[in-house]
Amino acid sequence: MAELVDALDLGSSDFCRVGSSPSARTICRNGLKIMTKIEEIKNKGLDIEWNMTIPADKINVILDKKYQELSQNIKIPGFRPGKVPVAIVKKRYSKSVMSEILDNLINDNLREVLLEKKIRPSVQPTVNVKSYEEGKDLSLNVVIQKMPDIKKIDLSELKIEKSLLQVSNTDIQNTLDDIAKKHERFSPLKNKRAAKNGDLILFDYEGKIDGKAFDKNTGKDETVVLGSNKYIPGYEEQMVGLNINEEKNITVTFPSDYRETNIAGKKANFHLKIKDIQERTKKVPIDDQLAKELGEENLDVLKEKVKEKIQKDFKTLSNLKMRREVAEILLKKNNFEIPSKMLEQEVNFLKSQSQEKKNEKEVSDIAKRRVKLGIIISSISDENKINVEDSDLTKAVVEEAQKYPGKEKEVVEFYKNNPQMMNNLRGIALEEKVMNFVVNSCKKIEKKCTMDQLFDSEFLKTEKSIIKKKEKN
Repeated sequence: MAELVDALDLGSSDFCRVGSSPSARTICRNGLKIMTKIEEIKNKGLDIEWNMTIPADKINVILDKKYQELSQNIKIPGFRPGKVPVAIVKKRYSKSVMSEILDNLINDNLREVLLEKKIRPSVQPTVNVKSYEEGKDLSLNVVIQKMPDIKKIDLSELKIEKSLLQVSNTDIQNTLDDIAKKHERFSPLKNKRAAKNGDLILFDYEGKIDGKAFDKNTGKDETVVLGSNKYIPGYEEQMVGLNINEEKNITVTFPSDYRETNIAGKKANFHLKIKDIQERTKKVPIDDQLAKELGEENLDVLKEKVKEKIQKDFKTLSNLKMRREVAEILLKKNNFEIPSKMLEQEVNFLKSQSQEKKNEKEVSDIAKRRVKLGIIISSISDENKINVEDSDLTKAVVEEAQKYPGKEKEVVEFYKNNPQMMNNLRGIALEEKVMNFVVNSCKKIEKKCTMDQLFDSEFLKTEKSIIKKKEKN
């Protein structure tokens, strides 16, 4: 979203959802008690390092049980079902069984340890096997960088400005002026002349490839605005300079990626007949005719629709402004150590996503802000038990799909088949929910203003810049 375009995934690892342990911990797995010994090597700031030891006799009990299960179920030529000796099973499967058992033991023990100690890792802990031989203790080195402790935030004490719209006749008139300026209306030529870019052309055509007709090769009373690139490259350009009732043969080549694959990349000849040329109306008057051309009953109805649109846009921008303002307040009010590994991952992510090269400091500053805000959002979410429900995720997928008209089904299927992307969307949905909760919980200082005055806010600089760029173009 606006504050955190790609929400930081603070819980993608199984380890990140749990946290803690005593220096010696009894853990149950399959009904067996396994004593895990913890030796603390380092505990400074957010960085923790342990040596973990899982005793051999406990490992062996689980291994033996697994070998026994396999001997009852596997089929080996020369042995009756369920009668395969454990020694044979060990010889054949010890490597895969050992890997599975040790992975489960390490993961289960570490989860329980983190849970007991109430440690929430910021990123996946690094686990290295120091030593292990069958029949001996499993010795591990575990390096963790934990999430920082965040002080409870009293959201009701935060004050933000809530803009209330004053719709003036000037706002409505300015919008109508913009609509009229962008509206395309054409009228017959006052003085006969040749066609030029920007003209509306009425024409017939017939096309052939190698002297033969092809599917949809003819057209009657077709229209095109020259320079609109409605037709394939080279088509409209060859109509410039033609007069009404003039005919011309042109040659064009269909693009290699043309939708009709049977003619893609092929050269075609077209016979054109220009039937009419109309020029664009330079200044479209704001009247009932304009309203009707835009699908409205009359000018009064159009004005009302414009007013409604202004109100809707204002509300959207006002909410965005409040979110950005409260995000800035949260960032300033909360000072804590940012996990260096989270920051490193975010910097790498931003570099991989950026199309243009930015300097290191700029990337680092953006990453720091994103990570810090993500941690604050996560803390508020935990503190207030804000979770993403199925309905929230469905809404997020629908909103994402609506960005791609005509391809909505493909977008939905894409997210269904990509758990990682769905998880990213879940993060965005959580941020949306948390930020709405934060804004609703703050004290609002109401202030009336116009749309132009709203855009003067420092929190809407980006949007104002985009609009100015569009107007310039």
